[in-house]
Amino acid sequence: MSIASLVSGAALALSLALAAPPALAQTVQPSTNAVLSGSDMRITTSSATPAPLGLQIFCMTSPTHCASAPATQVHMDTNLMSVLNSVNRSVNASIRPQRRTTQIWTVGARVGDCKDYAMNKRVQLIARGVPAGALRLAIGFTARGEGHAVLVVRTNAGDYVLDNLTSQIKPFNQTGHTLVAMSSNDPKRWNTIS
Repeated sequence: MSIASLVSGAALALSLALAAPPALAQTVQPSTNAVLSGSDMRITTSSATPAPLGLQIFCMTSPTHCASAPATQVHMDTNLMSVLNSVNRSVNASIRPQRRTTQIWTVGARVGDCKDYAMNKRVQLIARGVPAGALRLAIGFTARGEGHAVLVVRTNAGDYVLDNLTSQIKPFNQTGHTLVAMSSNDPKRWNTIS
């Protein structure tokens, strides 16, 4: 299969996936009276779906940033939360937000959009010792229905989101976003969120 046909097919599949109304994806909303366990705060995925086209192109040109790693979760404690907060704030402050005409994800961007923030946070967390297999890229919609990308960290206490729209690290079900697809421990392999 040629790269052109791969890119064309992936673009069509992603367009169809993102054209679906946000209501088709479900996130677990916390009850105000219940204490959630780690399993209640874990994103569940189902069928395979193509990775975003811009990420596929990025992975072809920067394969070291897209290497598969053993699936894992990290232990949530004050040290990890400190690292997550530091990286989230640092990357949020280092990139000037701007919608870009290209959908290719980048590392080291000084100007970019949510995809660039998510990828840069992933790279910085790996550099600070967080296992790559615990870091997942995810796409979906904000509460206002705008397309959005975030970085998800799989922990023993649930899945936490690093987001360029806030300096707070939140469990995935408290972000207000509707996530529709997420990478596996291999950034090139994605699944729909059930």
